[in-house]
Amino acid sequence: MPTRPQLMQAQTGRLRDMTERRGAPEPAGSSKPINSVIKTIKVMAVLSHDQVASVDHLSRETRIPKPSILRILQTLTQCGLVKQISRRAGYCLTSKILSLSSGFYGLPEVIEVGAPFADALTQELLWPTAIATLDVDAMVVRHSTMMMSPHAHVRSTMNKRLSLTDRAHGRAYLAFCGQAERESLLRIVGGAKGQSSSPRRTPFDRRRLLWHLKAARRAGYAKRAIDLDPQTSTIAVPVFADKGVRATLGMTFFTSAVDKATEAHLGRRLIEAATTIGVALNHAGGRR
Repeated sequence: MPTRPQLMQAQTGRLRDMTERRGAPEPAGSSKPINSVIKTIKVMAVLSHDQVASVDHLSRETRIPKPSILRILQTLTQCGLVKQISRRAGYCLTSKILSLSSGFYGLPEVIEVGAPFADALTQELLWPTAIATLDVDAMVVRHSTMMMSPHAHVRSTMNKRLSLTDRAHGRAYLAFCGQAERESLLRIVGGAKGQSSSPRRTPFDRRRLLWHLKAARRAGYAKRAIDLDPQTSTIAVPVFADKGVRATLGMTFFTSAVDKATEAHLGRRLIEAATTIGVALNHAGGRR
């Protein structure tokens, strides 16, 4: 199995292999590639893979001198595609990068609208928050504040697929989406292998899941299955827009640091933020 440096070298080297082959004849009428553009793409490729990277790390991975890395980062920051988390943590891509992909129709809007509210929650409450959207049979994290939270337990959860049955984001979606959609998703996950995120759990327990979904609707927020990681807990709420659930907003915290009353307070703050995001989404949709 290739090592991580080997994988990164292969990823960032493909463009170089295509554009920097010495002695390779150029097609008639073609011009030489713009090296600054190639370097920028390499930097963005590393940031996409690693989520957060320092100038030193970017220079090592791309073999681009640090002064050039800094100029590239400054340019991307001015364009709103990159932001600096801190001197120590380094830089990361912003959700605006999704606007460059026409294949994710409708996704950039919910992230662009919701990301500032997720960031504000982490700045206020310190715990990391995330926005996830449905992808067939799982929720996928599209925005995460792990890198800016002082209480983050992992480096990043960006693009992580979350089970519908035992993750807070998945349960929040199932609990608050329409009944027809819920039944359709339950049929999908009921026949999917490996849906559960823990090898100790049965693949699917409909009766128990429905009990958790009912509890989520009663509380206003869903909770992650306890046995996935006893040290941390996640709660999540739905983001309603266009008469349906467009996304979920969740927060992760250390279980021992949050009592029931505080958990309820965090849940209320998530609901308030999700409601504001939904209103903004509906307003944006009304302008189109």
